[in-house]
Amino acid sequence: MSNEKTKFEEKKEKLFFKKQFVWNKDNDSDIRTFSDEYKVVLDAGKTERTFVKEAKQILDKKGFAELKDQEAKPGKKYYRIINEKGIFAFVPGKQPISDGINFVATHVDSPRLDVKPNPLFEDSGLGFLDTHYYGGIKTYQWMSTPLSLHGVVSKINGETVEIHVGENPNDPVFMISDILPHLARGYKTKPVGEVFKNEQLDVIVGSIPFEFDDKEKDSVKFFVMNYLNEKYGITEEDFFSAELEFAPAGKARDVGFDRGLIVGYGHDDRCCSYPAIRALVDLDGVPERASMALLFDKEEIGSVGTTGAMTQLMEVFIEDLLVTDEKPATLHKTLSKSACLSGDVGAAFDPHYKDVFEAKNAAELHKGLILTKYTGSGGKGGANDAHAEFLGSIRNIMSRNNIVYQVAELGKVDVGGGGTVACYFSNRGIQTVDAGIAVLSMHSPQEIIAKDDLYEAYRAFKGYFKEYK
Repeated sequence: MSNEKTKFEEKKEKLFFKKQFVWNKDNDSDIRTFSDEYKVVLDAGKTERTFVKEAKQILDKKGFAELKDQEAKPGKKYYRIINEKGIFAFVPGKQPISDGINFVATHVDSPRLDVKPNPLFEDSGLGFLDTHYYGGIKTYQWMSTPLSLHGVVSKINGETVEIHVGENPNDPVFMISDILPHLARGYKTKPVGEVFKNEQLDVIVGSIPFEFDDKEKDSVKFFVMNYLNEKYGITEEDFFSAELEFAPAGKARDVGFDRGLIVGYGHDDRCCSYPAIRALVDLDGVPERASMALLFDKEEIGSVGTTGAMTQLMEVFIEDLLVTDEKPATLHKTLSKSACLSGDVGAAFDPHYKDVFEAKNAAELHKGLILTKYTGSGGKGGANDAHAEFLGSIRNIMSRNNIVYQVAELGKVDVGGGGTVACYFSNRGIQTVDAGIAVLSMHSPQEIIAKDDLYEAYRAFKGYFKEYK
């Protein structure tokens, strides 16, 4: 039988789009090295505050300067930290800043459990911290899951204390109890929302009464509060000005005999944030245009506040950089000439739940960067909808750099939907498209991504920073 392709096969190959598998013998070593480096940062950056610290260390090592009150100088690489929970990083280009900036915008917050302002209580001999869930979660997934506690407490005297418990091997962890199946028969026919209630996400933090005296009221609560006072110098009132978060305890791990996947907490959206920062600091030479990696907070609750993507502190940072331009320019004109890749994750096709996906428009693991023309829900409600011309120019960069990509939507029309930070950039007049990584088990305590998709996002962001103009 002849191995020569027929004219029909050749024409079909030219006309039809076929997804590619990213991994091969040539990139295997680079993929695994980059993924190992990412896992270290993911483990250390369990919260938006700790991830920003990791990003700062990467920038410092690469010669970036923190721009505070000093005047920016031409040709320098800068970053600015926003309330310890967001970070903007800047690299100058061959063209003036006023000719436009190439942004990659991501977020570093993830679904979690926040400790309430008045959280500590005792019930039936157990001490609890009461929580308020942050972002979209499935309540039952957080029960019987070992948790670690992270955050800061700002005391009335102005001192700020950091708390991190549950990640070191010798640390205790914290838990939310679940009901045993032997007594759960009456729950099995009830809606999930009636069985697993968000107000019951109370985390066990103690069980031994102070000085072993179980006759005294609130003796377990007293033990916990006394321990926190002796170790951190805080009182119950200090919870009012605290930001404490429970996250799943434990390190990111490889999945499968082939070690092709990574399971861990917070891939959404740190698996885009890490490639964005690395792509910026690893640029060879000077890019065509000024480039910025923007790592925001609060995306999971609407991108609000001073650290969310709607903040005007981004504009303040750009204004501080524009003073280095030789030609005068307004901020808004600069933004109108700019471009943005909204680096956020997409849903990976899950064969267990085929009914919610539209297969030919679904993202797959190992098939590279996802380009998403529009997000939103239903009739594109709340969407950013990228212009065809801009999307075509991004595809051109992907093609020139042999970057593997796919196109996808979140799921079937009217099944659900979701958004990213993209609309907040297009609202500023910036050409924007979503570009991210496929995730299995999104918003669960343990999410799954493919190592080669992670690496391809890094290559894509780097190519865009370097070449888009």
